[in-house]
Amino acid sequence: MNYRERAKKILETLNRVIVVGFSKNPEKAANYVPTYLIEKGYRVIPVNPSMEEYSGLKVYPDLESVVADGIELEVVDIFRPSEEAESVALKAIELGAKAVWLQKGITSEKAAKVAAEKGVLYVEDLCMFEEHRRISL
Repeated sequence: MNYRERAKKILETLNRVIVVGFSKNPEKAANYVPTYLIEKGYRVIPVNPSMEEYSGLKVYPDLESVVADGIELEVVDIFRPSEEAESVALKAIELGAKAVWLQKGITSEKAAKVAAEKGVLYVEDLCMFEEHRRISL
C-alpha cells in the first residue's frame, strides 16, 4: 500500500486527528488544515505547548497530556520540521497511535520503519487537506 492509499484509508476510517504543532495563525497550514478538517466533521485535538485554548478547543502541551486525559490517539498529524517530527512520530507510535501522518515536506525514514514494524498506518510528505479534497470525502 503506498502513501496515497494509506492516506485514503486513514481519512475514511479514522475521525480523531491530534494535530501536533497546531498554529493560531490562520495563514499557516498548521491552522487552516485542522480548521478544514473540523468543517468536514473530524474531531481535531490541537497540541502546542505555547497555547491552552483556541476557538473553544482545549490545546494540549504534548501527546502524553492527550493520552493522560483519556483520549485515544487515532491519527497524529505532525506539523513540525523533519528533525523534530521523527521524535514526535516515534512517541505517537509508542503511545498507541493508530496512524501517523507527516505533513507535506516532512519525512522520516526511521519513523516509517518503526510504524511498519508496529503495524501503524503511516503517511509522509502529503497534505491532509489536499488528500481529503483529492478523494472528495
